[in-house]
Order: sequence, then structure tokens, then C-alpha cells
Amino acid sequence: MGYSWSELEDIFQNALKMPASEREIYVKNHANDNQRLEQTVLMMLRDAENADQYFDKLQKGIADGLEEKQEDIYQAGDKIDKYKIIEPIGRGGMGQVFLAERNDRQFEQKVAIKCFSADEVKDNFFENFRNEQQFLANLNHAAIAHILDGGVTDEGIHYIIMEYVDGLPVNEYLKSSSLNTGERLQLFIKICDAINYAHNRLILHLDIKPSNILINEEGHVKLLDFGIAQKIGNRLQKQVQKATPFYAAPEQLKLGDITIATDIFQLGILLHIIISAENPLKPSEDNPYDRKVKLSQSIDQELLAIINVCLSESSECRYVSVSALIEDVKNYLNKFPVKVYSKKWSYRAKKFTDRNKIKITLSALLVISLLSGLIISSYQSKIAQENEQKALKTSEFLLDIFRNADPVQTEGGLTVKDILDNSSKSVELKFDDKEFKLDLYDRLINIYTNVYLWNDSKKLAEKVLRDYKDINTKSKLNIMSTLAGNYRELSEYQKADSVFGLLLSKIQDPKENLPLDFKIENILALAKSQQIQGKYDSALHFIHQANSLINDDMFDKDKADIFNHYASVYKDLSKLDTAAFYQKNAIRILEAHHTPEHQTALAVYYNNQGNLFKDMSLYDSAIASFEHSLSLKRKIASKANLDIAITYSNLGGVHYKKKNYDSASSYLNRAIEIFSTQLEPSNNFIISTRYSLANIYYNQRNFQKALFEYQEVLAADTANFGLDHPYIADDYISLSNCYIGLKQMDKAFGLLKKAEGIIEAKFDKSHQKTSYLYNKFGQFYEEQKNYAMAQMYFQESYTLVEQYLGEDHRYTKLYKKDVERITKLMIGKIENL
Repeated sequence: MGYSWSELEDIFQNALKMPASEREIYVKNHANDNQRLEQTVLMMLRDAENADQYFDKLQKGIADGLEEKQEDIYQAGDKIDKYKIIEPIGRGGMGQVFLAERNDRQFEQKVAIKCFSADEVKDNFFENFRNEQQFLANLNHAAIAHILDGGVTDEGIHYIIMEYVDGLPVNEYLKSSSLNTGERLQLFIKICDAINYAHNRLILHLDIKPSNILINEEGHVKLLDFGIAQKIGNRLQKQVQKATPFYAAPEQLKLGDITIATDIFQLGILLHIIISAENPLKPSEDNPYDRKVKLSQSIDQELLAIINVCLSESSECRYVSVSALIEDVKNYLNKFPVKVYSKKWSYRAKKFTDRNKIKITLSALLVISLLSGLIISSYQSKIAQENEQKALKTSEFLLDIFRNADPVQTEGGLTVKDILDNSSKSVELKFDDKEFKLDLYDRLINIYTNVYLWNDSKKLAEKVLRDYKDINTKSKLNIMSTLAGNYRELSEYQKADSVFGLLLSKIQDPKENLPLDFKIENILALAKSQQIQGKYDSALHFIHQANSLINDDMFDKDKADIFNHYASVYKDLSKLDTAAFYQKNAIRILEAHHTPEHQTALAVYYNNQGNLFKDMSLYDSAIASFEHSLSLKRKIASKANLDIAITYSNLGGVHYKKKNYDSASSYLNRAIEIFSTQLEPSNNFIISTRYSLANIYYNQRNFQKALFEYQEVLAADTANFGLDHPYIADDYISLSNCYIGLKQMDKAFGLLKKAEGIIEAKFDKSHQKTSYLYNKFGQFYEEQKNYAMAQMYFQESYTLVEQYLGEDHRYTKLYKKDVERITKLMIGKIENL
């Protein structure tokens, strides 16, 4: 009798939580007379204390148990678990791979299924391979193909179900593309990032070659096949040697110690192939294990130096880590010295000169910009001589910043943060005039924020406001405004509201005579802070207040910004038609303008429109809006930043809604990668993206994995927003769904009641969250076979959603089906009675 890994995992994990004396009875009761499943779980429980041995057993099992088969294990139309075979797509010493599609009508999904016939599998192979699946399932990286599930069929065919990647091997992809050297190196860095991610989780790949690296039409990388992967620190057993001489490291052929350097050797081969389309290893025809290295002389000498180090015969002479390899490739791309190429002063000096042609130009532009701004704005009333003196000091101040970018002193150059840190330290040393220094601080603090260094901006703003209590200028108010925004982005809402409150008192004081755009900007910022905290009435109050200040002389951007804020709040309140009206008008106003400032705002508005369309179930329109937002953002930013990551996360969310789980996972993981470089793990951007990933796990019925993610999200949301925020209600409902799937009904019901308390306190019955909650109560009672209660909740849910979304909406139709289904069940029950 067959079974799946998900089924096995549920029984195994629950049994582990029990006293040892009770485990065997529990397993027998839950295996449902499936002897193979029962014996497998009992074996795993016996060996649970020796988990480190699993991986070693796996290696031997793979090597001894698998041989290439010439006959197809399955034919098109055959079924495995919930999937139907479409066609074979690969074959090798590690088994046969088929393209399959979901066959249970729950949702559309294509997967790759790797199969092993009974003849290919030796003793304990499945048990060992199942542990590899668990081990590698933790590799949650956008560039690594995910393992979804696995099991054994009634016929004894062992299988694993993997993410299907529709792409070409990297070498074939490059043949059909027109990428230049820089773009090819960027592609190589993406591959290295995935390998480095695995290394950081103690896994070596050991089979890095073009056929195991697929690139799709969008240029996204997917790393495949950890079939002979090795745990770092374990010695490779002689029986598991499956490496091919065309890609194997010397120690693989000699059955020596396997280390990180083994993967680095294979990355060196791959880099040569990516640049020149040639494999640098040339095996002898008589003996394929007798190899020579022949590098293409068409490759730049600095890149050849990198490849040479990777391909060193001795593993100790290679790069110490993939991070070090990535760093040197990036050095080459950014015109910094390649560390393995030359130590000569003349080489380093030349790289510095090449690199700083642009820097010197940018420095001059910055000086001109700041000098002009100072002359025009801050000191118009002072004599020209004072202006000239201050401008000269400012010029010297900026030039000093760039003089400090000495490659010898900095070993490769300064980051943006380094430059800003140095400049903020220099302000006190360079100038005496307090008002002038405060103006410089205002600019620096704003730059910190614009490059997403919120914590650094916050710390500097707090220090400046402490040190300059006796100065009252517009620059000081700007710093307060920026500080309040930083508090909000860092989820420190009480501090944000406190500073916004001080600004509001200034704004409302006629003696201050503040510019109108400054007033509107800060009132809207306060409204946004209230909205994030779920205080929607207060948020609308402040938006109305900002709107009352609008007059015919106002800039279009201010008017559009007010409309955008209205749209955002009404979306949260499920007033979707009203939100769509305001969002459309915000976009219409800005479409006529093409300045960078207007285009930046327009990119945000299109992103917001995409989220709105997603809530309205207009998924294709949502994707179009998100992609337009991305297009605008890429014109503004030369590389991925938090703004782009936000739209990646949103694209992942809408692909999830369309049940395109592969695309959704790719976008979500890419967003998390970018977020994680600049944000704390508890930041709301990361948490909301993890929530979307958890939704995917849930819909794939991986309840344990979804449960873990939802619990992490709940902990972060509670810390960020408190226990009565609507986000917490969403988390409770999601956790309840998982417990229903795991048949832990008491926990599920308790969480639904907690969610009900929050939603009833925050919203009236016209809110979408109310109908959604009632629908979940209906599902709970249906699972309990309490059809009368289920019918009552389903009917109320349907009635509410029809009222505020209309009969043609997707949710209305879904909830109507729930009513029809439960009614049929009740009729059937009555007829049976």
C-alpha cells in the first residue's frame, strides 16, 4: 500500500512528542493498516537519536541502489498520488524524471517527479532518501528548486515531487542570448549566491554543471539536483562516487576529503563555460580520468586569474569560500582590484583611476547641487560674501568625503553608509555656524533615509535634536519629520505618533507660518501611521484635514498624494470601489508629469493599484499594474532595492492567488533576499512576505511547514502591533486553518474565537473580514460534521459578501458553493434518517 511523505511526516512528528512507551500504539492506530507505512515510521523513531547517520546512509543507498534504466517506469496518463504523468523529461543514473500535472481539480500545478523502480532501490533507500528530502526542504532560496513531497506507490515505486522549472540549461540559454560579459558574470553571481546559501546551511552540492542549472525566459536561475549532496564535515564514502570526469574536482576522483573547495572547483569550470562556452577540462580519450586544464585565451586576464584559483589541484589553494569568490567577481565588475590577480601598487592605482572617473564627476555634481541649494534657499537674506564663504566650506566638506575614498586605506572602497558616516562625523569639525550645521544634518539624515538606512538615520536625528535644542529652524522640523517616519518604518509606532504630534502642534500654530506642502506631507504621514496601527477613523480624519488645505495653487503631486492615501485606507476597510476611484485619479494626475519625483510616486501608485486589483480578484490587472510599477522603478534605480523588493513580494502574492505557486515562490523568495540585506527579520516587509510563503505551503497541504511560518509571523506581528490589531486576527485564522488540517480541532476553534473578538471590535459586519471569518467557522463545523452550525455560518458569510461585493464577485461565488454543498449534505443526512 502506498503513502506520501506528508502522511508519514505527520505521524512521525506527532509520535516524537509522545512518551516512548506510547509511540508504537499511536503509530499502529494512525497507519490505517498500512504495514509499510507503520514499519517505516517505527524504524525512523528507533533511529531518531542517530539522525546524523541518516545522511551517510543516504549516500551509500543512492550509490548502491540506483542504476540507469532504459525502459520508462511510467507512461503518459499514469497517475502518482495526486498527479498525472504528461511525459518523461529526463533520465540518468539517479532515476527517471517525468513532467506531471495536478489531477485532483483543487488547483492547477505542474511538477517534476523523480521516480526509482523497486529494482533500483536497495535496503533502507527510501527511509534514507526521505531524510534527504527533509534536510534539503529547508533550502528555501529563490534560485534552488524546491522539493514538495514524496512517497512510495502501491507498486513499490519510490518518488520525490519537485518544483517544475520551465527553462534551459545555462550553457544552452547563453547560446540563444546576447548577454555581454558583465551580464554573464551577474548570472554567475546568482548561481554562486544559491550555492553559498546551501553552504551556510552545511550542504555541499557536488554536482555543479550546466544541466543542473536552468534559466527561464525571465533570466531567473534555478539550481537542481542535490542527489549526491554531502553534509559539510562528513567524509565521502567510497561507494558513493558518481562524479563525472568532465566536472569533478580532483579529490572527488581520488575519493579524498570533500569540502567547500570541491564546489568551488566546479564553479570555476562553470565560470569558464559561462564566459567562453568551453569546458576547461580536457579528458584524454584513452583515460577520461587523465585530464588537462586548458583555459581560453580570449578571456580577460583578471577573470583567468579567478578561474585558475578555483581550478587549483590542491583544495587548500582555492578560494576559502564562495563568498570570497563572489567578492572577487564583483571586484572585477566594479573596477576594484581582483585580489588573486596582482598585489602591485601600479595595478591598484590603475584600478583606482578607472573607478574614480565616475566618482569624480559625481562628486562635482554633488558639490554643485548642494552649493546651489544653499545659495538659493537657506541664506538669501545674508550678504553675498557670507554665502560665498559657506558655499566654499560646503565644497571643501564634500571633497574631503571623496578624498577619503583611498583604495589603500579602505581596501577596495567605501560604501554609501561609510561615506555618510564619515560626513556626519565631519560636520562638527568643519563648521561653527549652528544653523548651517543643522541644515547639513537635515540633508544627511534625509539621505540616510532615502537609501533605507532607517536605523542610522534615526540615531543621527535623535543625536542632532538633543544637541540643538536651542535652535528653531525649518531644518529642525524637517529632521523631526524624517525621524517620525523612521520610527514608523521601524515599527516604533508610539514614538512615531509622539513626534508627529509635536509637528502637528507646530503645523496648527499660525505663528509658525510653515509651507503648505510641508503641512500636508506631515499630516498625511501621521494618517499613514494611524492606518498601519488599524486606527482607520483617525487616519481618515487626518486625510480629511490635509484635503481641507488644498487650493488651486497646490502642486499636482500633493493632490495625488491625498487621493492615494484615501485609496489605501478605503482598501483596508474593504470599500474597494471607493478605493479604486481614488487610486485611479491619483494615477491620472501624475501620468501627465515626467519628472523623476513624479515618476517615483507613480511607481508607488501603480504598486498600490496592483494590491487593490488583487483584493478585487482582478488578478491579470493586478499583475499588469505590478509589472508597470517594476518598469518605472527599474528606470529610477540601477539595481534591486527595497522598493523593487516590495513589488516582487506583491507579485508573489497575486501569483499565489492565481495558484501559480512556482512563480509565487520565486518572487517571494527574491523579495526576502533583498529585504534581508537591509532589514531586521521582524520587519513588517519580511513578515508579510513570509506570510505569503506560508499560504503557499498551506495550499500544498504542507500543514506543519505552514504552521511554523504562521507562528513566526504571529510572534513578529504581536511584537510590532500588539494583540488587538487586525493583522493578528488574520494570523489566528491562518493558524486555525492549519490545525483543522492537522485534525487538532480544539486549538483551531480557540484561535477562531480569538480572531472573532478582534474583528468584532474593529469592524462592522459589512467588512470583508467578517464574512471571511464566518466562512472559516463554517469550514470548522463542517469538518466536525455539525452540518446545522456549518450551514448557518456559511449562509451568513454568503449573505454578507453578496451585499458588499455583489453576486458576480469571485468570493461571492465561492461562498455560494459552500452553501450549496452543505445544503446537499444536510439533505442527504435527513434522507438517511
